[in-house]
Amino acid sequence: MSANEPHCIYCHGPLGEPIFRDVRDRLKVSPRTWTFRRCRVCDSAVLDPMPSMEELIKAYPEIYAFDQAPQTRGLHRVLYWLELSLFYHRIYQHSVRQVLQITGLRQGRLLDVGGGSGHRTRFFQKAGFECTVLDVDERPLQIAREHFGLRTICGVLEQADLPPESFDIITFYAVIEHLPDPRSTLQAAHRILRTGGWLVALVPVLTGWENRWFRFLGMHQIQEAPRHVGLPTLKGMAAMLSACGFDLQAHLYDHVLDDAGIMALSLLPQSASPIACSSTHLLFRGLYRMAGGALTLLLLPIAWTMRRFHYSINFVFFAKK
Repeated sequence: MSANEPHCIYCHGPLGEPIFRDVRDRLKVSPRTWTFRRCRVCDSAVLDPMPSMEELIKAYPEIYAFDQAPQTRGLHRVLYWLELSLFYHRIYQHSVRQVLQITGLRQGRLLDVGGGSGHRTRFFQKAGFECTVLDVDERPLQIAREHFGLRTICGVLEQADLPPESFDIITFYAVIEHLPDPRSTLQAAHRILRTGGWLVALVPVLTGWENRWFRFLGMHQIQEAPRHVGLPTLKGMAAMLSACGFDLQAHLYDHVLDDAGIMALSLLPQSASPIACSSTHLLFRGLYRMAGGALTLLLLPIAWTMRRFHYSINFVFFAKK
């Protein structure tokens, strides 16, 4: 394979036939259509052509996560509290329980890459970890500092001035799929992780079910192009972690609410945070978010049933240095 030939960003194998064609950005930020091609070696899906850095930067709207929306009115704050309590806090607490169970750690230095406003990170802080949030956007980092008292770094991991072997755990929650060169990022993580330390990554993966079900249940993840530049398989993730010096210890399902939420966003994209929370009409914003929450709860039995058939949209990977 020549240096200029399109290759898989996970295993570096050659790209083959298109797997998802004419994909349009669900947020309507990017005006063009996109194509995911399947890797001939690990079967991961990768955008080809890759978006330019300028296209990637422009693809992120001002409000990308629900916790970045201003809570200026009473109803805003009530809906925000309900959403946090019913959905996000349960998912974040589950994340902490998984880390404690798999790593056996109860304290240490933790770096949350792409942690944004720190809502998940603060649950690790409460569990006893000394936490730092790294993100490319200063706006959510201000929330992490002012609301949760978290240490923050604005920038990309590859350029961060951090000493070698300075962290016990490095987490990537819903970050890997956004990286055009994830290997470089994981290699940077390997450098600053202590020997015996843990890398934890939540990633949407293509499983054996995906060819039949992913367009229906996981369309949200596909239509995140070009922000999602790739969707790895379990094989692709294992190959990348190994190439970057990590020993994969386990991969687990994420909280079932997360899968149900992704299904809901696929069926009702108007309920997505960047769309609903950007609405200038308070009524529409509230209705969309409430409809999305109700649909998530209705889809929980389907998500549970899929788990019985070993299907999940998101997996959490635990790898050791």
